[in-house]
Amino acid sequence: MLNDRKVGKEIVSEENPDNKSEIWFSHREDRYNAELRGTQKVFYWTGNPQMWDWDNCTVSWLSRSKDASDNKTVRIVIRSLNSVFSEYRKKEVKLRYMLGFDIKAGEIQPPEEEKYREPLDNKTRTYGQERIRWIVKLDNDHSIWQWKEEGKTIESSKIYEIYRGIVKSFEEPYVPNSKNSFNVVAYDDNDIGRKIVPVVYQPAIDSWKNFVREVHCHSLEGGQRIEVTILFNNEELRKHKIANQIYEWFRSWFYGRTIDVETFIIEIKQDSPELFDFPSIYSGENGIETDSIHINKYCINIKYYFGNLRHPIVFINTSNHAMGEHDTNHRLWKWEYIAWQKDGPIEFGEKSREEINNSFKPKLRFW
Repeated sequence: MLNDRKVGKEIVSEENPDNKSEIWFSHREDRYNAELRGTQKVFYWTGNPQMWDWDNCTVSWLSRSKDASDNKTVRIVIRSLNSVFSEYRKKEVKLRYMLGFDIKAGEIQPPEEEKYREPLDNKTRTYGQERIRWIVKLDNDHSIWQWKEEGKTIESSKIYEIYRGIVKSFEEPYVPNSKNSFNVVAYDDNDIGRKIVPVVYQPAIDSWKNFVREVHCHSLEGGQRIEVTILFNNEELRKHKIANQIYEWFRSWFYGRTIDVETFIIEIKQDSPELFDFPSIYSGENGIETDSIHINKYCINIKYYFGNLRHPIVFINTSNHAMGEHDTNHRLWKWEYIAWQKDGPIEFGEKSREEINNSFKPKLRFW
């Protein structure tokens, strides 16, 4: 699971960016491979499960819905940070990671004490000495925990505080059709953060170099619609890798660029973002393995918001950057792109799609 990441490498807490968080996250998941096979790049799960341990995490949750058996579910979101140097932005930036999953009432277990060997490196499966930890098992495959603190009780720990918050969310009354807004630090401390700007999530597979570079939000119809244009570093085809070099050449010749540009629309109702339009770029239920999805979909209810109702969440789901209002790659860590963060890896702008297209060098045409 996100095999390129390592435990404990310059990751800090979003709640307290000057200090490391004491919260760990562990989950049982397969290894995946994103590799070159002959002329094709492929993604597949290996079928070899292991326990993955991530330190310096923050935890948020959202009461979601009831299933067919009338059991309430809660969406758990784990986040962490990693500092890297960006060649694109020419400075040190913070890569933000997110993993979301659902748990049901009755699965979460009260905090308990147990012995555990200190994880040193996920990739090499290296462990240190045995220590005592306080752990909350969210279900059979996911848990959050912290090392035991001398002089404190488990009831006074951070992990117990998180446990109480999650349990309380199960007890809250179910509100059908309510807006799902995650209670996170929204970073609305500048002019960009106070505008209607989406938060973008994309499977974090470093080796494919398919990441987002810029997000532009252009006002249309007096602010009733927002045209959102995303610029990607590239568009690496997966199932059709054999055609990728030809496609890159075509983009360079026809469009004057090798980067990929995709656009969707946010529709505003009563000063709040309510709907998405995805012209020829809706993902449907397709995931990262697919690379030729171009579905038209309009007037889709926004499903999630980040921090407040001014920041709708959109998911980049396929390798050709088709997107949707929900995540189709639940098992993969995501890059979390927050466009108004000065220390983030992307740039924010307000150009229209037409302006962006015109900014690239024009090419000769034969027709």
